[in-house]
Amino acid sequence: MVDTVKFDPGIGELVIDFNEYVNSVYSQLMHFKNMTQKRARFKLHADKIEKYMEGNIAFYYGCLMWAYYIVSENKNAPKEIVGNVFYNMPKEQKDDYDYLIQVNFMENYFDSYERDFAYYTGQKKVVSQKWKDILEVYSEFLTLNEGFVNTKMTSDIKLPERISKIKIDVKPLIDEAIKKQSLALLLDADILA
Repeated sequence: MVDTVKFDPGIGELVIDFNEYVNSVYSQLMHFKNMTQKRARFKLHADKIEKYMEGNIAFYYGCLMWAYYIVSENKNAPKEIVGNVFYNMPKEQKDDYDYLIQVNFMENYFDSYERDFAYYTGQKKVVSQKWKDILEVYSEFLTLNEGFVNTKMTSDIKLPERISKIKIDVKPLIDEAIKKQSLALLLDADILA
């Protein structure tokens, strides 16, 4: 029997669909004609938008950490990856599969959020540079691995240069985030070169 490792250690179930939530909020805003109502509605959702944005960025960071861990731990004896829903995807689904759609949405939304936050609240908000860096590296990671449609073994995973030499043990960090049901804990780590 071939040794196996999970594609997702359990962080996927902790993330909220950011794109869906943001689209829902902006759909609600469009129903209001009065600017005062729009401002009030945006302010009502601003904290949640930021919380979900943070959760998604932390999820991407966790994916990078997990990939590094399973690649480095199994360098000499690659293991089969189980639970990769993208592997063996039917051809017709592969043709329509845009593995960067979520990442591109968030990347484009960073500027919109800063602008909309200022517009609706009159205050300045700046998205963390670390979040932008994580998203950039995660995008590269997805591209290098072509959305994981051909990723069967740990040896199939390609790591971006910025995470190829992590100097901390990431497994306990991932385990703690899962145990405490808080992906945001992962953002405290500094793994990007």
